[in-house]
Amino acid sequence: YLFLLSSNYINSKDVDTRGELQLYSLDEFKKLTIDEATIDIHKEILIDDIIEKVNVSIETLYSEIKEEVEKQNQEITKLKNMFLLNEETIGSIKINVQDTESTILKKVYKADSEIIAKRDIKIKEQIDSLDSLDTSAENYLDNLNEIVTELVKIIPIQNRTALTHYVARRKLVLNLFEKILNSELDRQKSGERNIDEKLLHNLIFQQTSDNPEDSDLWLINEDFVYFKGTSEGQLGDIKIDDNSIMKDTLSDEEMSYRLKQQGDANRKRPDILLFPNEGKCILIEFKAPDVNVSEHLNQLNKYASLINNLSKDEYKFTTFYGYLIGENIDVDDIIDNDSDFISADSLNYIFRPYKRIIGKFGRNDGSLYTEVIKYSTILERAKRRNEMFIRKLMNTVS
Repeated sequence: YLFLLSSNYINSKDVDTRGELQLYSLDEFKKLTIDEATIDIHKEILIDDIIEKVNVSIETLYSEIKEEVEKQNQEITKLKNMFLLNEETIGSIKINVQDTESTILKKVYKADSEIIAKRDIKIKEQIDSLDSLDTSAENYLDNLNEIVTELVKIIPIQNRTALTHYVARRKLVLNLFEKILNSELDRQKSGERNIDEKLLHNLIFQQTSDNPEDSDLWLINEDFVYFKGTSEGQLGDIKIDDNSIMKDTLSDEEMSYRLKQQGDANRKRPDILLFPNEGKCILIEFKAPDVNVSEHLNQLNKYASLINNLSKDEYKFTTFYGYLIGENIDVDDIIDNDSDFISADSLNYIFRPYKRIIGKFGRNDGSLYTEVIKYSTILERAKRRNEMFIRKLMNTVS
């Protein structure tokens, strides 16, 4: 579409050079050294304003353009939610119907950079004001709190880029989690055995990795990413601070016990082991969505027994927390298999508050707390936490 505009105002801006008008964009106007004797600032109409008003008129005249504007508004909403764009910033910029997503983002980030620059100046002013504080003055604490309050208002914008990346990544992980549960990935159509379990395991904590900080264990519990641990490691190879957790030298009884656990216990591979602090161990086992979880209730008990009785004395592992995660979970079936399990109906999981782990070879007894929980429940909880975080973040940076 080509629209031709005419008006007395535009005629008045004609100059001697053919094809040129003395009309300014906002950026151009800001750069002018204005001689108020020749230019009345209050009577200038900017090109930006003309474009904005003309676009509004065009929308009322052409329904197909109005539809495109509505589509664009939907795209802007998606971009805002995806990248946590500031509502105030979006409202402050001029967006044309022909602007692409890339153009819109560039405009938003440019406007953001100007806001950040202004706030940086304010931050410096607040920090510089510390020089005038007198700690012996009666109103010292009031003055300090006033400065702190102003800084709290200003600083959040500085971290928006990092926070946006952090939250956007979590949203993508949640989307991928949901796609795996719904069997929507191309990889899941290959017919590969246990592929769903592998995909879910690797999504949450990459197999053979020993760096929980780089994992997405926050899906299960926000604290888990801060613990030491490993994923899919053989018991005999698992280390804490480069030291193996399992004994190097065993008595005949201990060696017999190690070797009769359906093979060498040192070669057993718990899905995930985490070590929050001294004497404590977190065990996480994944089952494919179609596997009946109630048939694997003793798996965590066995791992806890092996670690309790064959680990080095210095670690004193006696307190274990187990998480058995699947999708095919029948509450009655689990309770029929082990009546110590209790259904937390309102929270949609099953737990066993205590299981005695018998100590052998002079070791003390240990205890195991166990939860049986669905992938879909974990997904739902993680979504709620992320949405709450986004809402708080948006309120902070707005």
